[in-house]
Amino acid sequence: MDALTTIGPRKGGGNVLAMDDPDLFKFPVAYLSEPGGWTMNQVEADNLSNYLRKGGFLIIDDMGGRRDLERTRQGLQILLPGLRLERLDENHPIFDSFFHLEQENIEMPHPYRGGVASYWGVFEDNDPEGRLMVIVNHDNDIGDYMEWSDRGFVPIALSNEAYKLGVNYVVYALTH
Repeated sequence: MDALTTIGPRKGGGNVLAMDDPDLFKFPVAYLSEPGGWTMNQVEADNLSNYLRKGGFLIIDDMGGRRDLERTRQGLQILLPGLRLERLDENHPIFDSFFHLEQENIEMPHPYRGGVASYWGVFEDNDPEGRLMVIVNHDNDIGDYMEWSDRGFVPIALSNEAYKLGVNYVVYALTH
């Protein structure tokens, strides 16, 4: 992203923040991993909800199975009451915001559990033509595909697609 855009990404690692940390508002994109055990208190829920309503973008990754999806749906209802989690298809603009990704490119399996990935989103005002506030990678773990890309642990073709998804997510978040 540094070579191809003027975004100027931070290269020295990430920032791990609590959901109630006011510094969350300094970052346009937040990443939540393994939401199967996701719990939050009211202060955390209020802060993350305000972050999303003021333009923040949340990526939820590394989850699989119906239980994780239902737990994520419940957490999102606490954050954004009344907003629905909608399944995204390959025609959503997030899959074409920088790299053009076809259906077969985004159907990568979870690296450990298998299954076919699906993508879910929460839209502002429940309007699928409006701003996507949250993307959920179900039966997928694009973070691990990127993390282990230099170890031979995951196929390079899938790792490459995970990087493309990650770039698309950030570019989409910064332009919408």
